Amino acid sequence: MIDAEAVAAELFDAARSATPIPLLTERFPDMDWDDARRIARATDQLRLAAGDGQIGYKLGWTSAAMREALGIDRPNWGTLWQSQELDSVIELDAFIHPKVEPELVFWPTENGDGEWALGLEIVDPRFPSFNFDALDNTADNSSSAAIVVGVFYEVDAPEDIEVTFSNGVEQRVGRGSNAMGSPTGAIDWFTRQLAVEGAYLRPDELVFTGGLTAPFDVEAGSDYTLTAPGFEPVELRVGGAG
Repeated sequence: MIDAEAVAAELFDAARSATPIPLLTERFPDMDWDDARRIARATDQLRLAAGDGQIGYKLGWTSAAMREALGIDRPNWGTLWQSQELDSVIELDAFIHPKVEPELVFWPTENGDGEWALGLEIVDPRFPSFNFDALDNTADNSSSAAIVVGVFYEVDAPEDIEVTFSNGVEQRVGRGSNAMGSPTGAIDWFTRQLAVEGAYLRPDELVFTGGLTAPFDVEAGSDYTLTAPGFEPVELRVGGAG
């Protein structure tokens, strides 16, 4: 059996030092979904022990088109942490090879309906490149690295929200329906997955519901902007070494 705690320690140190580790599926050819999730949960425990606080979750591969293009048969998820929250600036040298994705973010409300915001997620696999397996990604907390969250609003149909994502040179357009047909459906799917592990979404935990367009590479000196009608824009500025 894979020593989940030992592998989690490698991933935890890789994130802190911005130094990649070898692919897990090459080292453990028999690794399965349960192994990947045990490693991810063990890494969560290391974050808690280090004094970090969990603030929610991120969903990965909720786009059917993206799963088909990559040959992936199921979405996954990871956890989000206080240490990952950004105002609007990141230092590039704190990451290995980050990309940034545009997403809709869910915040549960007391009446059960929830509110929605625009969000940017920085993904940064702790492996030598993006040529990893779905199980590597699942064990690696779905590549979660940092987030920027906008202002939350009540929205009747988040699947109809059209977002425009720009790196200052190119614009990409996506819709809420790219996340499992509806971000609300993605949340329903996710809460069922949590229940399998004996967990649940708490009222104070937000959820990034998955990338709505292809990501941009995060590059030194670049600015990234996410807009949608009726929402406050979200911005990310990049400093650090190139």
